[in-house]
Amino acid sequence: MGERQVWLVKVPTFLGKRWRSACDESKSKEAGPELGSIQQVSAIEGEPPTLRLKLSDTGGENIPVLYNLKNSTADIAGLHAFIQGSQQADLLGAASQRMDAEILHDSQAGTTTGVQLDASYRALTQQRHQQANERTRTAQQVDAQDILNAQRNARLREPASMRSAIKRNTEARNARANQIKLDSDQLERLLFQLFERKPSWKMNDLRAETRQSVESIKKILENIAVQNTRGPSRGEFELKSEYKTSTPAV
Repeated sequence: MGERQVWLVKVPTFLGKRWRSACDESKSKEAGPELGSIQQVSAIEGEPPTLRLKLSDTGGENIPVLYNLKNSTADIAGLHAFIQGSQQADLLGAASQRMDAEILHDSQAGTTTGVQLDASYRALTQQRHQQANERTRTAQQVDAQDILNAQRNARLREPASMRSAIKRNTEARNARANQIKLDSDQLERLLFQLFERKPSWKMNDLRAETRQSVESIKKILENIAVQNTRGPSRGEFELKSEYKTSTPAV
């Protein structure tokens, strides 16, 4: 025996809520509620008939009654429907048709001419528009400590990598702000003084001592120093031999 065949019908949210409410109300009854009926409307010769959904009861709500069922059955192979049971989801059947329920306007139903919307749908649209335009504002008094706490919490929510980057950028800005630009002669004299203190220096240490840019320091070092390529002082700078025996007066 083959699987039970079912139709999957996508309905507007407001209709889905109405049907769910109707089903909940009838749980204590033996039979479920009659939600609606499907009508077949005559079609143009050579074309498939048009299907419509007509609600049996709107529950007193001001919602549209007629809907076009637009076929969207393509690519439903292997699609199944389930129903939520008390303990688990139970298989309802294999989907043989998939439909989209679209609101049927008066002009489509042939009851009027022109582009006149269904009165119920028009009322529903106006209600949604009013709800969307309603603004609920509240005012709350805060003190300075509340603002500081909010700012602190915002910083704590930042990723650690972002906080590290912000810290590095802040330190770099502070370093640039405290940096005094020296001319070539001033920087050269300062470097000679540092080499008198000790014979070899790493570039980072020279930069920290002079508070000058790497480019400025390298420009001076090209004339007065060499960089070691081996040994324990590899990568460090030391004065050229001619400056080790005769250091310019400072």
